[in-house]
Amino acid sequence: MIGLSALLISDFTFIPLAMIHDRLQKRYLDPEKDRPLVSVIIPAYNEAKNLSNLLDSLREQSYPNLEIMIVNDGSTDGTVEIVRNYMRQNTGIQLIDLPRPNHGKAVALNTGLSVANGQFVVVIDADGVVERNCIMRMVAALHQPNIIAVAGNVKVANRIGFLTKLQALEYVRDINLPRRAFDLMSVSIVIPGPVGGFRKEYVKAVGSYDTDTVAEDYDMTVKLQKAKDGTFHGVRNITDAIAYTEAPENLKDLFRQRKRWYGGMTQTMIKHFDKKLVIGSGTYSAAAVPYAVLTLWVVPVLELFMTTLGLVMAMLTGILWYVTAFLVYSLLETLISFLTLRLDKDDLRLIVYSPLFVLGYRQLLDVIRVYAFYEMLRGRLAWTRAERYGEVREKARSAVMIPGS
Repeated sequence: MIGLSALLISDFTFIPLAMIHDRLQKRYLDPEKDRPLVSVIIPAYNEAKNLSNLLDSLREQSYPNLEIMIVNDGSTDGTVEIVRNYMRQNTGIQLIDLPRPNHGKAVALNTGLSVANGQFVVVIDADGVVERNCIMRMVAALHQPNIIAVAGNVKVANRIGFLTKLQALEYVRDINLPRRAFDLMSVSIVIPGPVGGFRKEYVKAVGSYDTDTVAEDYDMTVKLQKAKDGTFHGVRNITDAIAYTEAPENLKDLFRQRKRWYGGMTQTMIKHFDKKLVIGSGTYSAAAVPYAVLTLWVVPVLELFMTTLGLVMAMLTGILWYVTAFLVYSLLETLISFLTLRLDKDDLRLIVYSPLFVLGYRQLLDVIRVYAFYEMLRGRLAWTRAERYGEVREKARSAVMIPGS
């Protein structure tokens, strides 16, 4: 009953809100306004496998006024050579070359911000690609009154195996679905590293990116939300500003990535947990903070407890009722997956992975959350990333060729 109630309250609340949001998203179509310079900052450390795909997608952007800056953070592969080859083609791409050793993503971002000339700044991870109208959609939203930042819609590009397809479904239903609902309150839980846009003046006003957490994107989001004054400053989720990222392809890389995500979010919440965050940041305090606390610390323990208790009861009382409960949950999860995939205009074949959100995949993520919290308490969190495979090539081609994408 606890599990069913949580499912009904969360997903079946988000879905109607997300549908309303989908209707309102049309207000962010390209306005007939001036098109100020946009600085695109790409921090890059050993990104030779994917960087050319991203640069190709940026060269084909429908937004005409871009300066593209790659901040090479001590790469030891062919990253610099790739950038210089594009520069020889007179593509308007700039290279900012930091000396070795690697300084970290936050330092690379701050270096790009220090020389950015644009009124708006778009930050993109070097392992992804963006659809042709991505930056146009983000700028259209940033033109709205009192909007200080926007979050794009991140999807998994390398859907080549069991684990990456599970992540593709997770991104749509567990990440992008809540984003749509929270956008109605001008709130974003986190402006994602793969694609986020800002008014440069506000980023600099809160002190740029900090290096004291391993989730610099979440830390920046919280700082912007806490910096609200008497004028309402909103952060929007632009679900038709689409970027594709390369997801981990094995359990080891998934564990490394998610440990940093969840541990970094916990670091950030503890760092900022004060009166301003809890009750002084408007709708972010009222909605986003409780949601973050529940998903980081409450839901993982509750789900693991219910799963363990269910297995014990099945052994003691017979497995029939447990199988029945699993089938009921799977049916509900499949329905939610169908609705969210339709809403996000994604591949409906991902529905077949829905039962693993009842037993398997979610419990794996819960274990990583608990372990990340343990590692954070021990002071052993470090900035880690998954192995790069160069698997975004097909998405790179489709992203620039789809008309009106």
